[in-house]
Amino acid sequence: MTDVNRSSSRPERSEDASHPARRESLNGMKRVLLIAMLAACGGGTRHVDTGPQTAQTKAKRDPINPAAYREFEAAMRAERIGQPDANETARQRLNAALKIDPKIWEAWFDLGVIAWKEGDDDAAVDAYTKALAINQNHTASLMGRAEANRRAGHKKEARADYEAAIKAMDEDDPNRRDTAAREASLLRDNGDFDDAVEILRDTVRTSGINAKIYTELGQIYLAQKRLELAQLVLNKAVQLDAKDPAVYNALAMLALRQGKAQESFQLFDQAASMDANYIDARFNKASVLLDAGDYARAKTELAAIVEKRPDDYAAAVALGVAHRGLKEYPDAKKEWERVLKEAPKKSDTHADALWNLAILKIDFLQDEAGGKQDLERYLQEAPTGHSRRQDAENKCKEVKCH
Repeated sequence: MTDVNRSSSRPERSEDASHPARRESLNGMKRVLLIAMLAACGGGTRHVDTGPQTAQTKAKRDPINPAAYREFEAAMRAERIGQPDANETARQRLNAALKIDPKIWEAWFDLGVIAWKEGDDDAAVDAYTKALAINQNHTASLMGRAEANRRAGHKKEARADYEAAIKAMDEDDPNRRDTAAREASLLRDNGDFDDAVEILRDTVRTSGINAKIYTELGQIYLAQKRLELAQLVLNKAVQLDAKDPAVYNALAMLALRQGKAQESFQLFDQAASMDANYIDARFNKASVLLDAGDYARAKTELAAIVEKRPDDYAAAVALGVAHRGLKEYPDAKKEWERVLKEAPKKSDTHADALWNLAILKIDFLQDEAGGKQDLERYLQEAPTGHSRRQDAENKCKEVKCH
């Protein structure tokens, strides 16, 4: 069975040509811990702080140039309005503000947010680093850089940023426990289970327990195949927060490992029904159905996700796989072409769609010329660490790409 744990911040990716399930996407924080933390710091509606000090800026800052301030506010206004070109407009305005006054750390921070949303992790890391050079220990910038480094595969750097963010927080800050869970999930992804558990234990000693800590601990035990311990700590997570859908998503994955398919599906449904915006459980259920070859039911689940969240490109890629399994080739092609048009060019989902489209043309539509072009494009554009790169190179040799 494919690991369908869509619950950590692993980059969105297909695990094989026939099953595009992400291994994991933002930990039991409903894929939005980073966004939530950014929003808590003001997100797209933040104002440049012109006061003598803030909670994380101890030294009095120089007065903000009025022209730079106007450009910054115009950028925030573009983000609030949310037009299709909002990111590009905001980026231009933020760069204009920084050209006038390069010490506006908020502008660097927002450039990092935009780059991260667009899948450009290198640019995000660079922007967050510049924000931190001005406003040291700003936790949202540290978390933003951690997530960008993590998605780019820079695990050592991501861990260092998580730890710096934890140190910058007060011991009673609830985000401290959540950030520790994020760091633990990073280590879990890398198989460093003992270190992950130790981080959680240290956090419990200093900051106390919460449902996310127990949920992450359950995920670690699940990865170690210690199913009884996973059951124990996930039950404790339910006791602490019976309304957190991430807990039931984890319990559903545990039920799968225990061979309880029907119970697993019920738990996935329970998680999805608890929060209309929590779609990981529905995605995971669809992934199981794809693994089982039940393309019709998988299509129903994935179509509901894509209807609600058209920008969930991993779900769109998976929907294309369901269409292909049902021999609905035009629909599969249409879905993947939409992802290619709309998803960030440097993202794994963009590469997933390109790979699947190439295979569709070569193996199903007898369009070898078109498939070759897509394979060549994939090899040029896909991230170097993308899961299908070796397969694409082998396929290119097989069909004799140029």
